[in-house]
Amino acid sequence: MSRPTYIFAGGGTGGHLYPALAVAEQVLKACSDAAIVFACSNRPIDRRVLSGTDYAIVPQPIQPLPRRIRSVPGFLASWWKSGKLAGAMLRDLKPLAVLGTGGFAAAPIVKRASKLGIPVAMLNPDAVPGKANRYLAKYVDVVFTQFESTAAMFSPAISARARAVGCPIRSGFTRADRGQAVDYFSLDPNRKTLLVNGGSQGAATINEAVAMLADDLGEFADRWQLLHVTGLSQITEVADSDNARTIPSVVLDYCDRMDLAYAAADVALCRGGASTAAELTASGTPSVIMPYPYHADDHQRLNAAPLEDCGAALICKDAADGPENAAMLRDQLIGLLGDSDRLESMRESAVSMARPEASGDVAEWMLREA
Repeated sequence: MSRPTYIFAGGGTGGHLYPALAVAEQVLKACSDAAIVFACSNRPIDRRVLSGTDYAIVPQPIQPLPRRIRSVPGFLASWWKSGKLAGAMLRDLKPLAVLGTGGFAAAPIVKRASKLGIPVAMLNPDAVPGKANRYLAKYVDVVFTQFESTAAMFSPAISARARAVGCPIRSGFTRADRGQAVDYFSLDPNRKTLLVNGGSQGAATINEAVAMLADDLGEFADRWQLLHVTGLSQITEVADSDNARTIPSVVLDYCDRMDLAYAAADVALCRGGASTAAELTASGTPSVIMPYPYHADDHQRLNAAPLEDCGAALICKDAADGPENAAMLRDQLIGLLGDSDRLESMRESAVSMARPEASGDVAEWMLREA
């Protein structure tokens, strides 16, 4: 008898993969003999995120929607090849359910599975659905959202199929131990920790602003330390600037144990990705959030707004200018480092927003539909 198979389709960023890993974890918890297959993009970040798992990984040649006319032929060719691959996978594996994890890499599998009558759901943890998810929503049976407000951004027919469950996060975020985290990153257990994290691919503007705050951070060198996740492309530059700081620093190009990073953190400076927002609340981490400034729909700011509204976070605009960003962070971030009472209040507010059951809710739907 063949193993029950579930396909997770999507990728291209960590934000499209980490929630799916959380759901896959819950599927296996309930059905230990399940076969999990990730149909992802061929971007390096997908291999890095998924390579440490035991799941089957199938990179697809699919490309994002082209921004230039000259890129259209390549996109169409990638769509045709990915569609053919999707059809072959679905016929061969006969999955019991498919979960679209968001983004362009979800499209071939989700669309083909829907036409074959296979139960299909989609994750949309961002406050505002992107182009790919708006397109795919009509092919799925249910859209799982993080925020109640997201449903209204789809058509009435689709919004009726939306369920606000929160953003799936891996179970480690609610179990991580500070002592283990300090040991893992070789941090000083007697210091508080500022975590700087620009997401799975880093954030140049955040890194630049932090470098410009070296003197300000140095004033806290006797009580605080820095855990800085830079992104692979910026590790050398940031490491050089961090080495010049007086505040003790641990610099990483990528962190595959963000559960421990948050467990070590007393405050985080980060982007406003959907997964990040959920992880901050699950771990009870006070934060200063600098939303990515180049999204036309400003969805990272909208992701972060509920945390700011409840007192768990501060939103600092990313002006895409190093000196201006440093000036704004000096007012918001540096002030928090010396205010233990406010940090504790922010921590309590973050914990009150956590929805750790989200991954189980999505997994339950997949198993029930199967």
